[in-house]
Amino acid sequence: MNTSFPSELKPGLSGTLPKWQQPEKVAGWVFLGGVVAAGVYSWGTIVPFLVDVVFDTVKLGIGLGVLFGAFLLFTTPRIKAGFWYAGQRIFRTAAGIFVNTDPIGIMEDYIRSTSQEARKMEEEVGHVEGAHELVKRKLEANTLQMREYLALADAATRQREPDAAESYASRAAQLQDYNQRLLPMLTTTQNVSLVMRQILKAALRQIDNSKFKVGLLKDEYELVKRTSSGMRAAMNILRGDPDKKYFFDLATDRVAQDMAQQLGQIKQAMRYSQEFVKEMDIQNGVMSEKGQRLLEKYQKGEFNALLDEKPAPMTTAQTRTATTDAYRSLLD
Repeated sequence: MNTSFPSELKPGLSGTLPKWQQPEKVAGWVFLGGVVAAGVYSWGTIVPFLVDVVFDTVKLGIGLGVLFGAFLLFTTPRIKAGFWYAGQRIFRTAAGIFVNTDPIGIMEDYIRSTSQEARKMEEEVGHVEGAHELVKRKLEANTLQMREYLALADAATRQREPDAAESYASRAAQLQDYNQRLLPMLTTTQNVSLVMRQILKAALRQIDNSKFKVGLLKDEYELVKRTSSGMRAAMNILRGDPDKKYFFDLATDRVAQDMAQQLGQIKQAMRYSQEFVKEMDIQNGVMSEKGQRLLEKYQKGEFNALLDEKPAPMTTAQTRTATTDAYRSLLD
């Protein structure tokens, strides 16, 4: 019976067709072309989407970083304390731009302002003394003028001119009244100038004493600061910085743990080596005894007979047991 297949149905004959006529090749190229066409068509949509995804991912990372920083800020005491001291330092520096926060500087500013007020007071004392001198000269001028009017009135009376005499006498009376009004002002300006001079003298003396005290206090303050700085360094050596001491203790504990672990490994290795050395000593002792026995037999002439000895044949059960043991040893 002829069971041969037609040539078009025999397997392996499709390889004789050109590649572009093979159906699976054509389908693959069609699918690949469709994928490329779809990618080119949707490129304008995919690229903006990918750009948005990338930028949104970056924004998300930045937001998560900010949230993590805020979490650390509100949960870590050391970071909060650091920000608190940094804020104090910043605001203190900003305040120092407008206001002097140094104690010695504050006292020096007070002395400078007091000295300026003393100079202004000295100018005012000069003005008061000038007013006193002006009143004094006005009184003297009025007195001279009053004497002239009285002389003219006397002359007019002798010449029998009553109207002129009355006029000159009236002017002299006005000048006298004017002088009587100026006399209290003369006394007042004199007293005020004397008092202001006394106050100015006391103020200048106080300013000099304050300058001396501030200079002495400044020198003492500088010496105390230097001494305190030296003692602070000494206390840092004796007591240690708390933060650095904490990390020092952690490092010490870590080194101690590492040393303990390594010492344990060393002890374990020494135990294993001792066991290995003991085992090797036992094996060497056994082999030494066997060698000694072989040497004795060789010296007695029994070595050749030992080599000619043949092992006794094993039974079927012994052969099966030996085979099983051999396979077990291979599996182990």
